[in-house]
Amino acid sequence: MEQAVWFLLLAATVISHVVPVAATARAEKMVAAPSPLPTSPQPDCPDWCGDVIIPYPYGIGKQCSWRGKYSLTCNHNFNPPRPYLGSTEVVDISVESGEIRVRVPVSSLCYSSLNNKINTTVAYSVTHEFLISAARNEFTAIGCNTLAQLQGQNYYSGCITSCVSLAAAARDSDRCTGLGCCQTSILENLNRIAVIWASDSRGNTRGKAVWSFNPCSYAFVAEKGWYHFEREDLVRNNDFVRNLGNRTVNDVPVVLEWAIRADGHCPAPTEKDGVMGEPTASACVNANSHCVNATQGFGYLCNCSKGYTGNPYVIGGCTNIDECTRPNDFPCHGVCKDTYGSYECNCPAGYESHGDPKETPCRPKLSSSAKRIIGITVGASILFFIILGTGVCYMLKRIEQKAKERELEAIERKNGSERLKNVKTLILFTKDELDKITMNNSVPLGKGGFGEVHKGTLSDKIEVAVKSSNEVTQGTLDKFVEEVEIQSRMMHRNILKLLGCCLRVDVPLLVYEYAAKGSLKDILHGKHNDQQREPLTLRSRLDIAIGSAQGLAYMHSYTENGIQHADVKPDNILLDGGLVPKISDFGLSKVSVVGKDYTMNVIGCLPYMDPVYKDTGRLTPKSDVYSFGIVLLELICRRPVVDGENNLVKQFKSAYEQVNTGRELFDRDIAEEQDIPILDEIGILAMKCLKENVNERPAMASVASTLVILKDSWEEKIQRFSSTSIN
Repeated sequence: MEQAVWFLLLAATVISHVVPVAATARAEKMVAAPSPLPTSPQPDCPDWCGDVIIPYPYGIGKQCSWRGKYSLTCNHNFNPPRPYLGSTEVVDISVESGEIRVRVPVSSLCYSSLNNKINTTVAYSVTHEFLISAARNEFTAIGCNTLAQLQGQNYYSGCITSCVSLAAAARDSDRCTGLGCCQTSILENLNRIAVIWASDSRGNTRGKAVWSFNPCSYAFVAEKGWYHFEREDLVRNNDFVRNLGNRTVNDVPVVLEWAIRADGHCPAPTEKDGVMGEPTASACVNANSHCVNATQGFGYLCNCSKGYTGNPYVIGGCTNIDECTRPNDFPCHGVCKDTYGSYECNCPAGYESHGDPKETPCRPKLSSSAKRIIGITVGASILFFIILGTGVCYMLKRIEQKAKERELEAIERKNGSERLKNVKTLILFTKDELDKITMNNSVPLGKGGFGEVHKGTLSDKIEVAVKSSNEVTQGTLDKFVEEVEIQSRMMHRNILKLLGCCLRVDVPLLVYEYAAKGSLKDILHGKHNDQQREPLTLRSRLDIAIGSAQGLAYMHSYTENGIQHADVKPDNILLDGGLVPKISDFGLSKVSVVGKDYTMNVIGCLPYMDPVYKDTGRLTPKSDVYSFGIVLLELICRRPVVDGENNLVKQFKSAYEQVNTGRELFDRDIAEEQDIPILDEIGILAMKCLKENVNERPAMASVASTLVILKDSWEEKIQRFSSTSIN
């Protein structure tokens, strides 16, 4: 029997509560009118959910979005959290292009036997603020002898595939031409589509013929270029799995187009004082912004005016572009001067250009008499002409070099060189030097939050890791300089050493010592769930715990008031080739100031965050102690702090409340009978670190010394045990 399973992905964004008129009238007499939904971002609204930026007019909750029409929810059951539009996960949002990327499931038709088949059909719809992008998406069907249909509002389309055997299907490198795979475009202005199977798709005769090598067919609307046909997809059995980033999922990315549709089209521009202004609308609140009509349907988008960049839906969101710091995008062959919304480019005194100096190089000015003298001299002596020409070329080259040097110096100053040059322990590299050190970025190590990380080797054979920082702006300069100063001045075996940086680039490059083994998270849990984990002895785990605790204790006592890391977790504990731990990632670190241990900007990884810090904004060294207590549990249990619905901290606390031991949770690889006592002691120490009362938690220096004593006692016991066994 055929079964139809419908997945309604964005239903929550479509459904509006319909209230009868009579009931509404009665309610108005009893309840005061609700507060109007905001048309500007509220100060306490979050602008991140996990790794996804939430730009206004979007917001977490109706009170944080424009008129409540672009409301999202942040699901904290994932690590990191994920934003949702209704019941659909949001991947990213673009204010500039008016696009939002979401994930939707795949429609399938599978034969569970030679005579039975199971099909799932997928339908999804969006409110009128959203339309499915016809330019950015395409319809794909995969299978042999398959007819998949795409239905919309008064719209039907389809995709037919054929192949009598696996060998008859297109090669992996071929495009979808009908042999096992078919792709076609979709119609514009759709806000609802359904992906279904035709009634005769893979009928009884054809279904039986291909069942042995093609058990399932699949169909979906997805972002153009995302899917590339592989013959392997024809043999998948009821599990169309694609690797998206670091996750393996059963859904596909779809691009939606959004616009401000409540106000209609963008109005015509108006004339003021004889000058035609830019068209604007109510949502375009920035003074340096204008509106443009949506590419699909009615409505409009807001864009920053030429020469400005940022978020036009926020007052003050569009900021001036300093074109003089971006010579590759805004060329100038003379002297550059930034202006609001543009820039000026003029030749220096004594020079001129035969066109616009933004496009044509500046050359020295010559008087009429000088030109005649040069003409006579050229005619009389070729040698003199060559010498003069050589001198002019040399002069122009020197001018160009000086202009380039001024550009680099401006970029360097923007990135904080005037303050960082006084840090004696910090080496300032040039871009050419780093290109040589990394062999032009030929050995990638991975991709961090701001860009790729590459391996390099200094002239003295010391291996390093070179990674991109965040772009430095006037508003983030102080934080960037403080972070670099903190890292470069801390000298400890268990603190990842910042050796130097390159400031003569748009985005600063930071040079760290190389941690060959990667992060503690990768060692404990593997980079992927299916990866075989590296064996890790109890002695190694004790050494990692002791070294990490000593590094944090050093930070807490580094200055008179200390430094809080504020983001202690296995991801930020790196290991060198000898498994020596290195505390890293000081982006959230704070230098303590007496009387100022509260913050309104609570940032960090939620599963590892001190509940006192999360609830009150109070950040102290004991906040790091709480997070380190969770790291201790992961070391002895080798379980992630959050695994689906399981929470390691809650499980461990519950075990100790019931049986005074966490033995059932200990990692079996190290839970030998003679090792249970020290594991219990470490568990007790972790419980002390996780005390709700901040004052009952031990200091990090005390945690480090306790771990050293536990290790010494355990090794002495092991030595006695070995001697007894030999005798």
